[in-house]
Amino acid sequence: MSPTRAQPTPEDLAAVKVYKALGDSNRFTIVRMLVQQGELGCEELRTALGLTAPALSHHLRILQECGLLALRREGPFHFFLLHREQLERFAPSLLAPLAKVAS
Repeated sequence: MSPTRAQPTPEDLAAVKVYKALGDSNRFTIVRMLVQQGELGCEELRTALGLTAPALSHHLRILQECGLLALRREGPFHFFLLHREQLERFAPSLLAPLAKVAS
């Protein structure tokens, strides 16, 4: 008889999703940029990262699916900002630059 494997909790699954998302250098850079700038549009992100529109869309979708990004639409334009609570929950050290600026 094999030992029973512990089932991951919903919190565990959410953490894995966030860490997988942040494991890609482009997505990590997007999060760092948003920590520093607050909100950025698709074109600003695409230009800064040197990505094609489909590649950027892929990365943004993954960050949204794990709960790190929020989308704000203004006419035909899309702007992204962080869900700071989710980042604070799983990767608070990424918010450290903001704490230094505020003090």
